[in-house]
Amino acid sequence: MWNNDDACMKCSICITVCPVYGQDSDFPGPKALGPDWFRAFQENPATPVMEHVDDCTFCQLCEASCPVHVPIAHLIARHKSFKKKTTRIALRDRILAHPQWVARYPHLANAPSFLVKPLGFGSRSRWPRPQKRVGRLVSPNEPAKAAQVIGLFVDCYSRGFDQDVLSAAQALLELWGFSVRLLPHASHCCGAAAYAAGQPEEGQRIARATYEALSPDLAGLSLVVTLNATCDSTLREEWPVYWNLPLPVPVLSFTEFALSRAPESFWETMKNQAPGTAGTAWVHTTCRSRVSRGDGILEALVQKAGLPSVEPLNMACCGAGGSYAFKEEHEDTAHALGLVALEQIKNPKEDSIVVDSGTCALHLSQITGAAAKHPAYWLYHRYRSLTERSVEIGSQ
Repeated sequence: MWNNDDACMKCSICITVCPVYGQDSDFPGPKALGPDWFRAFQENPATPVMEHVDDCTFCQLCEASCPVHVPIAHLIARHKSFKKKTTRIALRDRILAHPQWVARYPHLANAPSFLVKPLGFGSRSRWPRPQKRVGRLVSPNEPAKAAQVIGLFVDCYSRGFDQDVLSAAQALLELWGFSVRLLPHASHCCGAAAYAAGQPEEGQRIARATYEALSPDLAGLSLVVTLNATCDSTLREEWPVYWNLPLPVPVLSFTEFALSRAPESFWETMKNQAPGTAGTAWVHTTCRSRVSRGDGILEALVQKAGLPSVEPLNMACCGAGGSYAFKEEHEDTAHALGLVALEQIKNPKEDSIVVDSGTCALHLSQITGAAAKHPAYWLYHRYRSLTERSVEIGSQ
């Protein structure tokens, strides 16, 4: 099926890094659900589906740890596709597998619990609310001239619930001298939600539709910038490696782009005007970010912006897992995973969290009480507050 799909040598390293295995005693772990089950299935297609296969979050930390590069999480996703579900759970999972539908009508998230609980949605996790767009930025110096056109991939969550993050990212990119083209124009999904939920064929179909919607607008672009860690990983890995959908231009996360392409004058403005900041800026590199790009990028961004007190949250997974925390059967596990952050964050009124996923930010903010935001939004408001403060001081 895939490269190295039968290369597992039973070292069990994947089990040691699995966040769910450490919290749920009933969860058999990635080795059993992935390569062990897959070998049995190849020998006998009537091999029964394991009961807890849906408890996998598709974080892919197991794959990143595998010394022989077995696509463990992808094997589990295939395993999930054989599980039979009740009518109500099947309907719920179909809705969550198509976040582009929810993005078109975000106010549906305001539905009362007595309407959503019968479908198997959870009630403990905070549901997102649509956020308003923010304004454009003005440079205190001579404005930069647009030199390159870049695409900004508008993921479902940003389109429906994080318009403030989307507009903040666009404002910063334009401030740095780039012309921004929002992609795609209509609500589409990268396919990750369906794929992780055990609907691989549907995930690939959704991805292909998005790929075809993107293609006409890629001409003349130098690269594509992403805002969501899961979409970033999917466009860079699943699309070209598993679904034969290679983009003709490079894909960079917003954080990577900011660190490598934002002008030095911007960072100097941030450092020179940075006042003393109370509290600690915590950063959480999401599972998919860690697998795709490793640790340290968010820390580098916050430090480059002039904050000396930066600490990573020592957690493998916050428990959000895309739509994982919104399912009733996963609520306890999701919150147990997120509670790890409380061991570090002692001053939620002063501390803040920078995290590159909207659902992770929502989940961490609910559990810790600290403000959690995307790096684009955090950087936008820090720059705006510093430059406005500079203008006020200069006018005194």
